[in-house]
Amino acid sequence: MRQAKVRQEDIARAVGVSVSTVSRVMSGAPGISPATTKKVLRAAADLGAPLTLPAEGDTSSAGPRMQRALLFLKQVDLNSGSGSIYHFVMTGIRKAALQAGVRVELALLGEDGEIPVQILGGPETGVLFAGVDPSPELLKTLQETRHPTVLVNGLDATMTHDQVAPNNYFGGWLAARHLVDMGHRRILQLGTRRRPTLAARTEGFLAAIAQAGVEGLDCDFLEIANVTEQDAHNAMKDLLTDGTFAYSAVFCSADSVALAVMQELRMRGIDVPGQVSLLGFNGLPLAEFSSPLLSTLIVDWEFLGSEAVRLLRLRSANPERPTQQTQTQVLLRQADSVADLTKSGEIGSFRR
Repeated sequence: MRQAKVRQEDIARAVGVSVSTVSRVMSGAPGISPATTKKVLRAAADLGAPLTLPAEGDTSSAGPRMQRALLFLKQVDLNSGSGSIYHFVMTGIRKAALQAGVRVELALLGEDGEIPVQILGGPETGVLFAGVDPSPELLKTLQETRHPTVLVNGLDATMTHDQVAPNNYFGGWLAARHLVDMGHRRILQLGTRRRPTLAARTEGFLAAIAQAGVEGLDCDFLEIANVTEQDAHNAMKDLLTDGTFAYSAVFCSADSVALAVMQELRMRGIDVPGQVSLLGFNGLPLAEFSSPLLSTLIVDWEFLGSEAVRLLRLRSANPERPTQQTQTQVLLRQADSVADLTKSGEIGSFRR
C-alpha cells in the first residue's frame, strides 16, 4: 500500500513548532537555531519525508542552502594530454550539480592566488578546486568564511577541507607489482612529485618495489617537470642519446607520457612490447588509439566529479561535520604494451 505523503503540518505537530518554521528549515533558509533544525530534520526523516538537504551525517548545524559553486581549474593542465581527465571530471560535476539544482560557474584565481571578493559571495557559494592546489592561506580563509570547499583530484594533508582523489598510492603500488609479476627486473619510473596526488603515485610505486623482495630487481625514478608529452619527449631524448635503452619496462605516471615514450622508442627502432614494455596511468580514451594498445591504470574520472558535488552539498548542509577524504578505486587494465617475460624465460633481459 502506498504510504501517504508527509505534510509539513505533520512535521510541525511532531516537533511542536509552526508550519512556517518547518518550511524554512526544509528550504535551507537562515535564522533557525541549530537545535530546532536538528529536531525538524529528524522528525521529517522519522516520518519518511524526502529531505531537500542531504540526510547523511549530523545536521545539527545546517547552514544556508548552497545555490552556486565556483569551479577553479588548472588551465595549463587542462590544455595538456593528461588534462583531458578534467573534461570527464567536469561532466560528473555538471550532471550532479544539475540534479541537485546547483549552478556551477567557471572561475579563475586572482594574480595573488586569492579568490576575488567580487565573485566569491557568501556561504551559499561552494568552491571546487579541480587540479588546483590552493595556498594554505586561501584554504584557511575559506574555512573561516564557512564556504563549502572540496579539492577535486587534490590532497591536503592538513585535512582543512573535504577532498576526493583516486587512490594514487595504491595505483602506483599496483603498477609496480604488475611489472614485477610479469618478470621485469630493470624498471624505470617516469613521473613527478609536483603535486601531492602525483607524488602519492610515485611513492606507492617505489614502496612496492622496495617490498617486492625479488633478487636482481632494480628500479630508477626519473623526475620530469610535468606529466606532459613534451616533458616526456625531452626525458627520452636524454636517455636514448646513444640509441640504447637500459630498461625492460617503463611505468609512466600518465597515459600521455606513455604514448610519448612509445613514439620516441619507435623512432629509434625499439619495439614495444618486444623490447620495452610500457604501462600508463589514467585510462584516457586517447590510449585506446595506441598501437600496441596501452596497458594502464584506469580511474572513473566522471564519478570523481559527481562525488565532489556530493561532498560539497554535505558540507553546505552541515558545516560542522568532520572533514572527509574520499579515495576512489584504481584498476589495472591489461592490454598489449606489457610483455610477460615469465612465459618467454627472458626475465629481466633486454631483447634486441
